[in-house]
Amino acid sequence: AGPLLSYEILFAFFLEATFLGVMLFGGQRVSPRMHAVAAFLVALGTTISAFWILALDSWMQTPAGFTMIDGQAHVTSWLAVIFNPSFPYRLTHMLLASGLTVAFLVAGISAYRWLRGQTGADVQVALRTAVRLAAVLIPLQIAAGDQHGLNTLEHQPAKIAAMEGLWQSARGAPMVVFGLPDETLRANRYEIAIPNLASVYLTHSLDGEIKGLDDFADHPPVAPVFFAFRVMVGMGVLMLLVSWLAAWKLRRGRALTAGLAHGLVAMTFAGWVAVLAGWYTTEVGRQPWLATGVLRTADAASLVPAPMIATTLAMYVALYAFLLAAYVSVLFYLAGKASPLRASLEMQHA
Repeated sequence: AGPLLSYEILFAFFLEATFLGVMLFGGQRVSPRMHAVAAFLVALGTTISAFWILALDSWMQTPAGFTMIDGQAHVTSWLAVIFNPSFPYRLTHMLLASGLTVAFLVAGISAYRWLRGQTGADVQVALRTAVRLAAVLIPLQIAAGDQHGLNTLEHQPAKIAAMEGLWQSARGAPMVVFGLPDETLRANRYEIAIPNLASVYLTHSLDGEIKGLDDFADHPPVAPVFFAFRVMVGMGVLMLLVSWLAAWKLRRGRALTAGLAHGLVAMTFAGWVAVLAGWYTTEVGRQPWLATGVLRTADAASLVPAPMIATTLAMYVALYAFLLAAYVSVLFYLAGKASPLRASLEMQHA
């Protein structure tokens, strides 16, 4: 972990830290070209950060490029460590998810401004650009997710079984739309399922075989993975419908309806919800392993007393909840005011 995270700090963190201030506070202090360059470099730094962080996390999911000597993992190929079997799929999936998160954030804030009577060119351009970007990225994300699912089925079949809520191996496995996984009964209570559909999208065959949870001595806790996966997919479906409907409404210079604008505002943080649900699925879904097949989470547990860990966790949760509330409040407060560019133009023409 150390070398990969050190690369992230050396190549990305300092780049982001240097230009983030220029991007956030330099809009009225540097030239538009310099401001654009700063924004591009921050985006580049963030992408490089994602590369190294996902390389490490992907290795923990699908370890490669190492050998075990006296109970310790020794690297035999850094290329194999970095470009492990799941890395390309996770990186693609995360970059597309980031684009969708930004697109819906900008679309939601722009729709909020439009509803408050700010109908200037800056709002219109931001709204149309964000909606079109979302409409293009969401089908690409679905395709990337399909390939990621096939890779996960190959390398982490127990995770797939938990995501799908499948207890017994089956050909023509159903897609469980809803159910309450019960690990005592080893079944789903109140299950609603569509026959064969899970096999269709996981194996691309009507009678493809999917291994069930009963085939694995170790598997993740089912209910958290099952429901988190459905939150992620559900948000994806909503983003598809809303972005395509909004793109259709905005075609050829047409305006949004008030109802659709309110819908975009409601979906402002849809990308965040989907990303968090996706990360929850993938991290809980690899349990009971810290590094799949190599190191169990229980064997890597900290020796720090549990009350101290719980206190630290509670403090972090409280701090980040406060920061999130402050961010959202400031975001909508600023969105409710006229942009500096528009205000200056209005003063010039007054």
